[in-house]
Amino acid sequence: MDLQKIMATARDIAKQTGTITTEQLSGLCPNSMEPEEIEALLGALRAEGIRLKDDEAET
Repeated sequence: MDLQKIMATARDIAKQTGTITTEQLSGLCPNSMEPEEIEALLGALRAEGIRLKDDEAET
């Protein structure tokens, strides 16, 4: 899955709350992602105002 597809799915997940959990994001990403790709993904999430949270219970 490429970064654009990951971002599109992350946007859909975050549409209601503006957040995505680390578990949800991890489930979208292939194990073979390079550190540069992860950094680009996190930067894109921040740029769109999508916050990353540790788990479902966090508010």
